[in-house]
Amino acid sequence: MIHFQPEQPATGAPYGEAVDRLRSVRKALALVEMFEGRPRRNLDDITFEALLPLSPPAVQACADSRSVAAAGAAAAGIEALIGAEGSGEKTHPAALAVLGDTLRRDLAGIEALFAGRA
Repeated sequence: MIHFQPEQPATGAPYGEAVDRLRSVRKALALVEMFEGRPRRNLDDITFEALLPLSPPAVQACADSRSVAAAGAAAAGIEALIGAEGSGEKTHPAALAVLGDTLRRDLAGIEALFAGRA
């Protein structure tokens, strides 16, 4: 089973696991976009991870909660993609579009928590 939880507990900061999950979701989105045939994007374009440690505790808690949900969606979607590819099935373009849109929406929602703080 695929999961996007940190392999080792985050050290030092309570937001460390959220940052790790958000990085994993970005990587999952890059994989989905590769399946869709989109050009590869720079994974460092999203900067909210740098803002998370500087945010108020309520924003950190919200980002952490949303990162759990986004990581779950990413893991389930990628597992389905790999399962289909492994069994020789062609991934349906609509399924890729839904997964990609979901991950982009999840990341955009988390980014919106930090709007105006960059």
